[in-house]
Amino acid sequence: MKTFKEFCSQLDESSLSRIKSKSDKGGMAIISGSRADKSKKENKARAKQLDRDIRGAGLPGATKVTGRWTEKDDKTGKETKVKERSHVVTSGKKGKRKFSDTMKKLSKKYGQDAVLTQKKKTGTVAATRKGGLGKSAGKNVKRFTAGTMKPGRSSSDGDTKIKNKTFTYG
Repeated sequence: MKTFKEFCSQLDESSLSRIKSKSDKGGMAIISGSRADKSKKENKARAKQLDRDIRGAGLPGATKVTGRWTEKDDKTGKETKVKERSHVVTSGKKGKRKFSDTMKKLSKKYGQDAVLTQKKKTGTVAATRKGGLGKSAGKNVKRFTAGTMKPGRSSSDGDTKIKNKTFTYG
């Protein structure tokens, strides 16, 4: 059972304006434990375990959001648009480099294509598995700059939604 303090903390963090405020300070990431090839039940269990892993890494609890992303199948290379439970995580007291490294490790653990991290005002999407972001000029893309957070916007490449309010990077 949650303590009153944990409950209030979760309520405070569960709005787009709160996420935007955290984004402006930097030290934020968006990560998911879901995969298109897993069942709904498996993805729900993976999301719960990711919550525990985030807290176990010494980070504050994540804000639950819904993310949209295009996943690539390892074997066939087929792309699938997915809608999944995602987590907005702040760096808390961790240094920004350690935070970024922790997010990449968790993303790898859950077989994700990439993780979006934001250290200052600009977000970066970093591949966490070979080919996760596709190819450019015949080489695997390892990272790209996503831009700044844009509340109220959506994108065909992917976006995030909290309480029916959407945001993306661009």
